[in-house]
Amino acid sequence: MRQQANVLMHAVRPLVLLGTLGRLLLMLAALSAVPAMIALGLGDRVLAGRLAVMSVLLMGAGALLARLPRSRDIQWNEALAVAGLAFLLAASVPVWPLLAADIAVVDAWFESVSAVTTTGLTTVRGMEQRSDGFLFSRAWAQWYGGLGIGVLTVALIMRHHASSRRLLQTTGESLTYAGAHEHARRVFLVYVTLTVIGTGAAWASGLAPFAALVHTLAAISTGGFAAADDNIAPLPGASVAVLSVICVAAAISLPLYSRLFRKGAPALLADPEVRAFLAALLITAGLLMAINVAYAAIPWPRALAQGLVLGVSAQTTTGFSTGDVAAMHPAAQVILMVSMTVGGCTGSTAGGFKIIRLLLLIRLIQLTLQRTATAERAVLDTRIGDTRVQPPMLTAALQLLSLWGLVLLFSWLVFLLYDQPPLASLFEVVSATANAGLSAGLTGPDLPDVLKLILTVDMLFGRVEIIAMLVLLYPPTWLGRRRKLS
Repeated sequence: MRQQANVLMHAVRPLVLLGTLGRLLLMLAALSAVPAMIALGLGDRVLAGRLAVMSVLLMGAGALLARLPRSRDIQWNEALAVAGLAFLLAASVPVWPLLAADIAVVDAWFESVSAVTTTGLTTVRGMEQRSDGFLFSRAWAQWYGGLGIGVLTVALIMRHHASSRRLLQTTGESLTYAGAHEHARRVFLVYVTLTVIGTGAAWASGLAPFAALVHTLAAISTGGFAAADDNIAPLPGASVAVLSVICVAAAISLPLYSRLFRKGAPALLADPEVRAFLAALLITAGLLMAINVAYAAIPWPRALAQGLVLGVSAQTTTGFSTGDVAAMHPAAQVILMVSMTVGGCTGSTAGGFKIIRLLLLIRLIQLTLQRTATAERAVLDTRIGDTRVQPPMLTAALQLLSLWGLVLLFSWLVFLLYDQPPLASLFEVVSATANAGLSAGLTGPDLPDVLKLILTVDMLFGRVEIIAMLVLLYPPTWLGRRRKLS
Protein backbone atom coordinates (compact mmCIF):
# COMPACT_ATOMS: atom_id res chain seq x y z
CA MET A 1 0.00 0.00 0.00
CA ARG A 2 2.80 2.40 0.90
CA GLN A 3 4.59 1.61 -2.36
CA GLN A 4 1.39 2.32 -4.32
CA ALA A 5 1.00 5.66 -2.54
CA ASN A 6 4.59 6.61 -3.36
CA VAL A 7 3.95 5.93 -7.05
CA LEU A 8 1.00 8.35 -7.02
CA MET A 9 2.89 11.11 -5.19
CA HIS A 10 4.55 14.01 -6.98
CA ALA A 11 7.19 16.40 -5.67
CA VAL A 12 6.75 20.13 -6.11
CA ARG A 13 7.89 21.61 -9.39
CA PRO A 14 10.50 24.33 -8.78
CA LEU A 15 9.32 26.51 -11.67
CA VAL A 16 5.71 26.50 -10.45
CA LEU A 17 6.80 27.20 -6.88
CA LEU A 18 9.19 30.01 -7.78
CA GLY A 19 6.83 31.58 -10.30
CA THR A 20 3.99 31.76 -7.77
CA LEU A 21 6.35 33.06 -5.10
CA GLY A 22 7.47 35.73 -7.57
CA ARG A 23 3.96 37.18 -7.65
CA LEU A 24 3.81 37.07 -3.86
CA LEU A 25 7.13 38.92 -3.69
CA LEU A 26 5.73 41.64 -5.94
CA MET A 27 2.84 42.03 -3.52
CA LEU A 28 5.21 42.13 -0.53
CA ALA A 29 7.25 44.81 -2.33
CA ALA A 30 4.18 47.00 -2.71
CA LEU A 31 3.14 46.36 0.89
CA SER A 32 6.62 47.29 2.17
CA ALA A 33 6.56 50.54 0.20
CA VAL A 34 3.53 51.83 2.13
CA PRO A 35 5.16 51.99 5.61
CA ALA A 36 8.34 53.30 3.96
CA MET A 37 6.46 56.32 2.66
CA ILE A 38 4.57 56.79 5.93
CA ALA A 39 7.76 56.54 7.99
CA LEU A 40 9.44 59.09 5.71
CA GLY A 41 6.50 61.45 6.13
CA LEU A 42 6.69 61.03 9.90
CA GLY A 43 10.38 61.89 9.91
CA ASP A 44 11.75 58.39 10.65
CA ARG A 45 14.32 58.35 7.85
CA VAL A 46 16.32 55.32 9.01
CA LEU A 47 13.26 53.08 9.15
CA ALA A 48 11.96 54.54 5.87
CA GLY A 49 15.28 53.89 4.14
CA ARG A 50 15.46 50.27 5.26
CA LEU A 51 11.87 49.59 4.25
CA ALA A 52 12.52 51.19 0.86
CA VAL A 53 15.59 49.00 0.31
CA MET A 54 13.58 45.88 1.15
CA SER A 55 10.81 46.97 -1.21
CA VAL A 56 13.25 47.45 -4.09
CA LEU A 57 14.93 44.09 -3.46
CA LEU A 58 11.57 42.32 -3.33
CA MET A 59 10.43 44.06 -6.50
CA GLY A 60 13.55 42.97 -8.36
CA ALA A 61 13.39 39.36 -7.17
CA GLY A 62 9.66 39.17 -7.79
CA ALA A 63 9.93 40.56 -11.32
CA LEU A 64 12.55 37.97 -12.24
CA LEU A 65 10.68 35.01 -10.73
CA ALA A 66 7.32 36.06 -12.15
CA ARG A 67 8.78 35.65 -15.66
CA LEU A 68 9.24 31.91 -15.18
CA PRO A 69 6.99 29.61 -17.22
CA ARG A 70 3.49 29.17 -15.80
CA SER A 71 1.44 26.02 -15.37
CA ARG A 72 -2.29 25.76 -15.94
CA ASP A 73 -2.67 24.03 -12.60
CA ILE A 74 -0.94 23.84 -9.25
CA GLN A 75 -0.65 20.76 -7.03
CA TRP A 76 -1.99 20.76 -3.50
CA ASN A 77 1.48 20.36 -1.99
CA GLU A 78 2.73 23.23 -4.17
CA ALA A 79 -0.05 25.50 -2.91
CA LEU A 80 0.65 24.55 0.71
CA ALA A 81 4.38 25.06 0.23
CA VAL A 82 3.72 28.51 -1.25
CA ALA A 83 1.48 29.39 1.71
CA GLY A 84 4.10 28.33 4.23
CA LEU A 85 6.95 30.06 2.42
CA ALA A 86 4.86 33.20 1.93
CA PHE A 87 4.49 33.73 5.67
CA LEU A 88 8.14 32.89 6.32
CA LEU A 89 9.17 35.47 3.72
CA ALA A 90 6.67 38.03 4.96
CA ALA A 91 7.97 37.60 8.50
CA SER A 92 11.57 37.96 7.35
CA VAL A 93 11.08 41.20 5.42
CA PRO A 94 10.49 43.59 8.39
CA VAL A 95 13.29 42.19 10.59
CA TRP A 96 16.11 44.41 9.31
CA PRO A 97 13.92 47.56 9.29
CA LEU A 98 12.75 46.84 12.86
CA LEU A 99 16.37 46.63 14.02
CA ALA A 100 16.46 50.41 13.47
CA ALA A 101 14.38 50.66 16.65
CA ASP A 102 17.40 49.42 18.65
CA ILE A 103 16.01 46.00 19.58
CA ALA A 104 17.73 42.61 19.53
CA VAL A 105 17.58 40.39 16.43
CA VAL A 106 15.52 37.72 18.20
CA ASP A 107 13.06 40.38 19.39
CA ALA A 108 12.84 41.86 15.89
CA TRP A 109 12.07 38.39 14.48
CA PHE A 110 9.52 37.79 17.26
CA GLU A 111 7.83 41.15 16.57
CA SER A 112 7.75 40.53 12.84
CA VAL A 113 6.30 37.01 13.13
CA SER A 114 3.76 38.22 15.66
CA ALA A 115 2.73 40.99 13.27
CA VAL A 116 2.28 39.02 10.02
CA THR A 117 0.56 36.13 11.84
CA THR A 118 -1.72 38.68 13.58
CA THR A 119 -0.82 37.27 16.99
CA GLY A 120 -0.02 40.44 18.92
CA LEU A 121 2.38 39.04 21.51
CA THR A 122 5.36 41.34 21.95
CA THR A 123 8.71 41.29 23.73
CA VAL A 124 9.30 45.01 23.12
CA ARG A 125 8.69 47.51 25.91
CA GLY A 126 8.52 51.30 26.02
CA MET A 127 5.88 51.62 23.30
CA GLU A 128 5.05 55.15 24.39
CA GLN A 129 8.60 56.19 23.42
CA ARG A 130 8.66 54.38 20.08
CA SER A 131 8.43 56.35 16.86
CA ASP A 132 5.14 56.66 15.02
CA GLY A 133 6.82 55.02 12.04
CA PHE A 134 7.61 51.94 14.13
CA LEU A 135 4.04 51.77 15.48
CA PHE A 136 2.52 52.12 12.01
CA SER A 137 4.87 49.58 10.42
CA ARG A 138 3.93 46.76 12.77
CA ALA A 139 0.21 47.67 12.67
CA TRP A 140 0.39 47.66 8.86
CA ALA A 141 2.06 44.23 8.87
CA GLN A 142 -0.81 42.94 11.00
CA TRP A 143 -3.33 44.46 8.58
CA TYR A 144 -2.03 42.68 5.48
CA GLY A 145 -1.25 39.54 7.48
CA GLY A 146 -4.86 39.48 8.65
CA LEU A 147 -6.31 39.45 5.16
CA GLY A 148 -3.65 37.02 4.01
CA ILE A 149 -0.86 37.60 1.52
CA GLY A 150 -2.37 34.99 -0.77
CA VAL A 151 -5.77 36.69 -0.85
CA LEU A 152 -4.16 40.04 -1.62
CA THR A 153 -2.07 38.54 -4.40
CA VAL A 154 -5.03 36.78 -6.00
CA ALA A 155 -7.21 39.89 -5.68
CA LEU A 156 -4.73 42.34 -7.16
CA ILE A 157 -2.21 40.40 -9.28
CA MET A 158 -3.00 36.80 -10.16
CA ARG A 159 -5.56 35.96 -12.82
CA HIS A 160 -4.92 32.25 -13.43
CA HIS A 161 -8.02 30.51 -12.04
CA ALA A 162 -6.61 27.09 -11.13
CA SER A 163 -3.54 28.45 -9.35
CA SER A 164 -5.55 31.17 -7.63
CA ARG A 165 -8.13 28.69 -6.42
CA ARG A 166 -5.52 26.38 -4.90
CA LEU A 167 -3.79 29.31 -3.21
CA LEU A 168 -7.03 30.54 -1.64
CA GLN A 169 -7.99 27.07 -0.46
CA THR A 170 -4.86 26.91 1.71
CA THR A 171 -6.26 29.84 3.72
CA GLY A 172 -9.60 28.13 4.31
CA GLU A 173 -11.45 30.32 1.81
CA SER A 174 -14.71 29.03 0.36
CA LEU A 175 -15.28 29.46 -3.37
CA THR A 176 -18.91 28.45 -3.54
CA TYR A 177 -20.34 31.57 -5.13
CA ALA A 178 -17.61 32.98 -7.32
CA GLY A 179 -14.36 32.25 -9.06
CA ALA A 180 -11.10 32.61 -7.21
CA HIS A 181 -10.21 36.07 -8.47
CA GLU A 182 -13.72 37.48 -8.01
CA HIS A 183 -13.97 35.94 -4.54
CA ALA A 184 -10.65 37.44 -3.45
CA ARG A 185 -11.62 40.82 -4.89
CA ARG A 186 -14.88 40.87 -2.92
CA VAL A 187 -13.15 39.86 0.29
CA PHE A 188 -10.54 42.58 -0.26
CA LEU A 189 -13.22 45.23 -0.79
CA VAL A 190 -15.07 44.13 2.36
CA TYR A 191 -11.82 44.26 4.32
CA VAL A 192 -10.95 47.76 3.10
CA THR A 193 -14.51 48.98 3.74
CA LEU A 194 -14.50 47.68 7.31
CA THR A 195 -11.08 49.28 7.85
CA VAL A 196 -12.28 52.70 6.65
CA ILE A 197 -15.47 52.52 8.71
CA GLY A 198 -13.57 51.31 11.77
CA THR A 199 -10.97 54.07 11.53
CA GLY A 200 -13.69 56.71 11.29
CA ALA A 201 -15.55 55.24 14.27
CA ALA A 202 -12.38 55.04 16.38
CA TRP A 203 -11.58 58.65 15.52
CA ALA A 204 -15.12 59.74 16.44
CA SER A 205 -14.80 57.90 19.77
CA GLY A 206 -12.13 60.31 20.92
CA LEU A 207 -8.85 58.94 19.56
CA ALA A 208 -6.41 61.11 17.65
CA PRO A 209 -6.33 60.31 13.90
CA PHE A 210 -3.03 58.43 14.01
CA ALA A 211 -4.02 56.44 17.13
CA ALA A 212 -7.37 55.64 15.52
CA LEU A 213 -5.62 54.31 12.42
CA VAL A 214 -3.02 52.09 14.10
CA HIS A 215 -5.52 50.63 16.58
CA THR A 216 -8.06 49.98 13.84
CA LEU A 217 -5.44 48.22 11.70
CA ALA A 218 -4.71 45.98 14.70
CA ALA A 219 -8.41 45.45 15.46
CA ILE A 220 -9.62 44.67 11.94
CA SER A 221 -6.81 42.12 11.54
CA THR A 222 -7.60 40.75 15.03
CA GLY A 223 -3.90 41.36 15.69
CA GLY A 224 -3.94 43.29 18.96
CA PHE A 225 -0.81 45.45 18.77
CA ALA A 226 -1.37 48.67 20.73
CA ALA A 227 0.57 51.90 21.16
CA ALA A 228 1.21 51.47 24.91
CA ASP A 229 2.77 48.87 27.19
CA ASP A 230 -0.61 48.65 28.98
CA ASN A 231 -2.23 47.78 25.66
CA ILE A 232 -5.60 49.55 25.31
CA ALA A 233 -6.08 50.25 29.02
CA PRO A 234 -5.13 53.96 28.62
CA LEU A 235 -7.77 54.49 25.90
CA PRO A 236 -11.18 56.09 26.59
CA GLY A 237 -13.99 53.68 27.36
CA ALA A 238 -15.85 54.65 24.19
CA SER A 239 -12.78 53.83 22.10
CA VAL A 240 -12.40 50.43 23.79
CA ALA A 241 -16.03 49.68 22.98
CA VAL A 242 -15.61 50.72 19.33
CA LEU A 243 -12.47 48.62 18.93
CA SER A 244 -14.26 45.63 20.46
CA VAL A 245 -17.07 45.96 17.92
CA ILE A 246 -14.51 46.12 15.11
CA CYS A 247 -12.89 42.93 16.41
CA VAL A 248 -16.24 41.12 16.41
CA ALA A 249 -16.99 42.29 12.86
CA ALA A 250 -13.59 41.06 11.66
CA ALA A 251 -13.99 37.65 13.31
CA ILE A 252 -17.08 36.93 11.21
CA SER A 253 -16.48 35.35 7.81
CA LEU A 254 -15.75 38.23 5.45
CA PRO A 255 -17.53 36.72 2.40
CA LEU A 256 -20.77 36.70 4.41
CA TYR A 257 -20.89 40.49 4.32
CA SER A 258 -22.05 40.32 0.72
CA ARG A 259 -25.29 38.88 2.16
CA LEU A 260 -25.46 41.76 4.64
CA PHE A 261 -25.30 44.31 1.85
CA ARG A 262 -27.99 42.48 -0.16
CA LYS A 263 -30.38 41.11 2.49
CA GLY A 264 -29.58 42.86 5.77
CA ALA A 265 -28.54 41.62 9.21
CA PRO A 266 -31.01 38.67 9.39
CA ALA A 267 -29.22 36.97 6.49
CA LEU A 268 -25.89 37.31 8.29
CA LEU A 269 -27.28 35.96 11.56
CA ALA A 270 -28.86 33.02 9.72
CA ASP A 271 -25.41 31.46 9.35
CA PRO A 272 -24.98 28.76 12.04
CA GLU A 273 -21.27 29.52 12.49
CA VAL A 274 -22.00 33.19 13.18
CA ARG A 275 -24.64 32.30 15.74
CA ALA A 276 -22.33 29.82 17.45
CA PHE A 277 -19.50 32.39 17.47
CA LEU A 278 -21.67 35.05 19.12
CA ALA A 279 -22.97 32.50 21.64
CA ALA A 280 -19.42 31.40 22.52
CA LEU A 281 -18.37 35.03 22.96
CA LEU A 282 -21.26 35.78 25.33
CA ILE A 283 -20.68 32.59 27.32
CA THR A 284 -17.00 33.46 27.72
CA ALA A 285 -17.81 37.01 28.82
CA GLY A 286 -20.45 35.77 31.27
CA LEU A 287 -18.14 33.22 32.88
CA LEU A 288 -15.35 35.78 33.22
CA MET A 289 -17.75 38.23 34.84
CA ALA A 290 -19.01 35.60 37.28
CA ILE A 291 -15.47 34.63 38.33
CA ASN A 292 -14.46 38.26 38.82
CA VAL A 293 -17.51 38.93 40.97
CA ALA A 294 -17.16 35.75 43.02
CA TYR A 295 -13.41 35.56 43.53
CA ALA A 296 -12.01 39.04 42.90
CA ALA A 297 -14.81 40.97 44.64
CA ILE A 298 -15.16 43.27 41.62
CA PRO A 299 -18.50 45.13 41.39
CA TRP A 300 -20.65 43.51 38.75
CA PRO A 301 -20.85 46.53 36.35
CA ARG A 302 -17.06 46.71 36.20
CA ALA A 303 -16.79 42.92 36.03
CA LEU A 304 -19.28 42.90 33.13
CA ALA A 305 -17.25 45.49 31.22
CA GLN A 306 -14.00 43.60 31.80
CA GLY A 307 -15.65 40.31 30.90
CA LEU A 308 -16.98 41.67 27.62
CA VAL A 309 -13.65 43.22 26.59
CA LEU A 310 -11.65 40.09 27.43
CA GLY A 311 -14.34 37.79 26.05
CA VAL A 312 -14.26 39.63 22.73
CA SER A 313 -10.47 39.71 22.77
CA ALA A 314 -10.12 35.97 23.40
CA GLN A 315 -12.92 34.71 21.15
CA THR A 316 -11.83 36.90 18.24
CA THR A 317 -8.16 36.10 19.06
CA THR A 318 -7.32 39.81 18.97
CA GLY A 319 -5.33 40.09 22.18
CA PHE A 320 -6.49 43.53 23.31
CA SER A 321 -6.66 43.84 27.09
CA THR A 322 -7.49 46.47 29.68
CA GLY A 323 -6.11 44.61 32.69
CA ASP A 324 -3.47 42.20 33.94
CA VAL A 325 -4.31 38.69 32.75
CA ALA A 326 -1.59 37.26 35.00
CA ALA A 327 -3.45 38.56 38.07
CA MET A 328 -6.70 36.82 37.13
CA HIS A 329 -8.05 33.72 38.87
CA PRO A 330 -6.66 30.46 37.36
CA ALA A 331 -10.18 29.42 36.35
CA ALA A 332 -10.54 32.63 34.34
CA GLN A 333 -7.24 31.95 32.60
CA VAL A 334 -8.42 28.46 31.66
CA ILE A 335 -11.64 29.91 30.22
CA LEU A 336 -9.59 32.36 28.18
CA MET A 337 -7.43 29.51 26.87
CA VAL A 338 -10.49 27.55 25.75
CA SER A 339 -11.95 30.64 24.07
CA MET A 340 -8.69 31.45 22.26
CA THR A 341 -8.37 27.85 21.08
CA VAL A 342 -11.87 27.84 19.58
CA GLY A 343 -11.42 31.26 17.94
CA GLY A 344 -13.63 32.86 15.31
CA CYS A 345 -15.28 31.99 12.00
CA THR A 346 -13.63 30.53 8.91
CA GLY A 347 -12.90 33.09 6.23
CA SER A 348 -12.35 35.78 8.88
CA THR A 349 -9.17 37.34 10.21
CA ALA A 350 -9.54 35.49 13.53
CA GLY A 351 -7.24 32.64 14.51
CA GLY A 352 -7.90 29.57 16.63
CA PHE A 353 -9.32 26.17 15.77
CA LYS A 354 -12.39 27.88 14.24
CA ILE A 355 -16.02 27.63 15.31
CA ILE A 356 -17.08 25.49 12.35
CA ARG A 357 -14.70 22.72 13.40
CA LEU A 358 -16.10 22.82 16.93
CA LEU A 359 -19.58 22.41 15.44
CA LEU A 360 -18.30 19.47 13.38
CA LEU A 361 -16.92 17.76 16.47
CA ILE A 362 -20.19 18.34 18.34
CA ARG A 363 -22.09 16.82 15.41
CA LEU A 364 -19.72 13.84 15.48
CA ILE A 365 -20.49 13.25 19.15
CA GLN A 366 -24.21 13.58 18.45
CA LEU A 367 -23.91 11.13 15.55
CA THR A 368 -22.09 8.63 17.75
CA LEU A 369 -24.83 8.80 20.37
CA GLN A 370 -27.60 8.56 17.76
CA ARG A 371 -26.07 5.41 16.30
CA THR A 372 -26.45 3.65 19.65
CA ALA A 373 -30.24 3.95 19.31
CA THR A 374 -30.73 3.32 15.59
CA ALA A 375 -30.72 0.27 13.37
CA GLU A 376 -27.31 -1.06 12.38
CA ARG A 377 -27.74 -0.23 8.69
CA ALA A 378 -29.49 3.10 9.18
CA VAL A 379 -28.06 6.08 7.28
CA LEU A 380 -28.01 9.26 9.35
CA ASP A 381 -28.02 12.60 7.55
CA THR A 382 -25.92 15.04 9.56
CA ARG A 383 -25.96 18.72 8.69
CA ILE A 384 -24.71 22.07 9.93
CA GLY A 385 -27.26 24.54 8.67
CA ASP A 386 -27.86 23.68 5.03
CA THR A 387 -24.49 21.97 4.59
CA ARG A 388 -24.28 18.20 4.79
CA VAL A 389 -21.39 16.99 6.92
CA GLN A 390 -19.18 14.77 4.77
CA PRO A 391 -16.68 12.26 6.25
CA PRO A 392 -13.66 14.17 4.84
CA MET A 393 -14.79 17.25 6.77
CA LEU A 394 -14.79 15.30 10.04
CA THR A 395 -11.47 13.67 9.22
CA ALA A 396 -9.83 17.03 8.52
CA ALA A 397 -11.17 18.50 11.76
CA LEU A 398 -9.89 15.56 13.82
CA GLN A 399 -6.50 15.69 12.08
CA LEU A 400 -6.08 19.38 12.83
CA LEU A 401 -7.18 18.94 16.44
CA SER A 402 -4.61 16.16 16.89
CA LEU A 403 -1.84 18.28 15.38
CA TRP A 404 -2.83 21.22 17.58
CA GLY A 405 -2.58 18.99 20.63
CA LEU A 406 0.89 17.77 19.66
CA VAL A 407 2.19 21.29 19.00
CA LEU A 408 0.80 22.57 22.31
CA LEU A 409 2.19 19.61 24.26
CA PHE A 410 5.69 19.84 22.78
CA SER A 411 5.90 23.63 23.20
CA TRP A 412 4.59 23.47 26.77
CA LEU A 413 7.14 20.78 27.60
CA VAL A 414 10.00 23.03 26.45
CA PHE A 415 8.70 25.84 28.68
CA LEU A 416 8.55 23.47 31.63
CA LEU A 417 12.11 22.31 30.98
CA TYR A 418 13.13 25.94 31.38
CA ASP A 419 11.41 26.01 34.80
CA GLN A 420 8.63 28.37 33.74
CA PRO A 421 5.33 28.43 35.72
CA PRO A 422 3.10 25.62 34.34
CA LEU A 423 -0.23 27.46 33.93
CA ALA A 424 1.34 30.67 32.60
CA SER A 425 3.49 28.62 30.20
CA LEU A 426 0.48 26.79 28.81
CA PHE A 427 -1.35 30.11 28.47
CA GLU A 428 1.47 31.63 26.39
CA VAL A 429 1.72 28.57 24.15
CA VAL A 430 -2.04 28.47 23.55
CA SER A 431 -2.12 32.21 22.87
CA ALA A 432 0.72 31.97 20.33
CA THR A 433 -0.68 28.92 18.51
CA ALA A 434 -4.17 30.43 18.39
CA ASN A 435 -2.65 33.73 17.15
CA ALA A 436 -4.46 35.43 20.02
CA GLY A 437 -1.86 37.62 21.71
CA LEU A 438 -3.10 37.68 25.30
CA SER A 439 -0.28 37.09 27.76
CA ALA A 440 -0.10 35.73 31.30
CA GLY A 441 3.02 37.79 31.90
CA LEU A 442 5.80 35.52 30.62
CA THR A 443 6.30 37.01 27.16
CA GLY A 444 8.69 39.90 27.47
CA PRO A 445 12.32 41.00 27.08
CA ASP A 446 13.51 38.63 29.82
CA LEU A 447 12.03 35.48 28.30
CA PRO A 448 14.86 33.13 27.19
CA ASP A 449 15.58 33.37 23.47
CA VAL A 450 14.86 29.67 22.95
CA LEU A 451 11.34 30.15 24.29
CA LYS A 452 10.83 33.24 22.14
CA LEU A 453 11.73 31.13 19.10
CA ILE A 454 9.37 28.35 20.22
CA LEU A 455 6.54 30.87 20.38
CA THR A 456 7.35 32.16 16.88
CA VAL A 457 7.15 28.60 15.55
CA ASP A 458 3.79 28.22 17.30
CA MET A 459 2.56 31.45 15.70
CA LEU A 460 3.53 30.28 12.22
CA PHE A 461 2.00 26.85 12.76
CA GLY A 462 -1.22 28.46 13.95
CA ARG A 463 -1.47 30.97 11.11
CA VAL A 464 -1.12 28.38 8.33
CA GLU A 465 -2.96 25.71 10.37
CA ILE A 466 0.15 23.52 10.78
CA ILE A 467 -0.23 21.44 7.59
CA ALA A 468 1.50 23.96 5.33
CA MET A 469 4.54 24.14 7.62
CA LEU A 470 4.69 20.35 7.85
CA VAL A 471 4.59 20.11 4.07
CA LEU A 472 7.76 22.24 3.95
CA LEU A 473 9.48 19.76 6.28
CA TYR A 474 8.19 16.63 4.51
CA PRO A 475 10.98 15.12 2.29
CA PRO A 476 8.66 13.81 -0.48
CA THR A 477 7.55 17.41 -1.00
CA TRP A 478 10.95 18.09 -2.51
CA LEU A 479 12.28 14.66 -3.53
CA GLY A 480 10.56 12.37 -6.03
CA ARG A 481 8.87 12.29 -9.41
CA ARG A 482 7.60 15.57 -10.83
CA ARG A 483 4.77 16.20 -13.25
CA LYS A 484 5.46 18.10 -16.43
CA LEU A 485 4.30 21.68 -16.75
CA SER A 486 0.93 21.84 -18.47
